[in-house]
Amino acid sequence: RRQRQMCIRDRKLLPEWRLKYALSYKMDIDRYTCAKAFVMLKELLQEYCGISEDLEFSYSCYKKPFLKSYPRIHFNYSHCRKAIICAIGDLDIGVDVETIQYDDNILYEVFNESERAEILNAVDPSIKFTEYWTQKESYLKLLGVGLIGGLDNVLCDAKLHINFKTEVNSLHGFVTTIATYKGCLLYTSD
Repeated sequence: RRQRQMCIRDRKLLPEWRLKYALSYKMDIDRYTCAKAFVMLKELLQEYCGISEDLEFSYSCYKKPFLKSYPRIHFNYSHCRKAIICAIGDLDIGVDVETIQYDDNILYEVFNESERAEILNAVDPSIKFTEYWTQKESYLKLLGVGLIGGLDNVLCDAKLHINFKTEVNSLHGFVTTIATYKGCLLYTSD
């Protein structure tokens, strides 16, 4: 299968720092998805917020980026080799996309007993595994804390105040999850 390469158009849309970051990936497909995620963010901000100037970022203490000139606009993006997702909203937001997978070692490190039972009893354990993984990662990205210890119980209370929108694309082999606080106005591109 032919992998996508970053096209000249995408290179011109990236600031130097983002181009350097995208080019740090070894595989062409990873370079492409990294660059395209940033381009998608710019397109969403233009379409829904009217922001067309160069984006200047600041970072939280946990390295979560935010727009320096527009601190009330929240965004997040994620990419894997099969898909890219980008979302903006009026409250903090977290997104994740992952290739459908299953790893027995991670199953016992990251998931609690109830989640493991659901995964192991699912019609397709790899899909349920990936659904839970993207929910956990999108929630942590929403909080802006990244991957931390104690992942097995991270979702226990989250569903009381967080909306999770999880979609499975079996045809192309990936799962996306968007985590938002209840009541968040949301725009996505995937």
